[in-house]
Amino acid sequence: MKRLATALGLAGLTLGLAQTAAAADKVDFGKQIYPLLKEQCLSCHAAPYKDARSGRTKKPKGGVRLDKIDLIKEGYENDDDQKVFAVVPGKPEKSTLYTSSALPADHEDIMPPKGDPLTKAQLAMLKKWIADGADYGGFKAPDYVNPKAAK
Repeated sequence: MKRLATALGLAGLTLGLAQTAAAADKVDFGKQIYPLLKEQCLSCHAAPYKDARSGRTKKPKGGVRLDKIDLIKEGYENDDDQKVFAVVPGKPEKSTLYTSSALPADHEDIMPPKGDPLTKAQLAMLKKWIADGADYGGFKAPDYVNPKAAK
């Protein structure tokens, strides 16, 4: 009986440690993914805005909006009028947010097209978040104001 209690105790401890490790490895959309999107993507893939320099209205590139969760989930129409999803939960290989960011640095379709590509660590985090189901965790994105917008 004492051995059974010890074995059950060890099993519970092991399970508890495994759950703690899994929770620690979980990618947090609000703390990790949204800041990455804000830094690398939203200047081109957010709500239309009036450009301070030209006065022209700038629309999101390719019709892709990444500034609001419902718009990420909704997807967009590509140049061939096909419905495409930036994020396909559980399938990073079908998620254009990941696949276009993981292209070779000299590829003409890499995202972001200007500046440095995502680092290996950023790509791994993005891939893990999508592979794990793309959980937004109740995050509510604040309104994004493009720094190039007229005041």
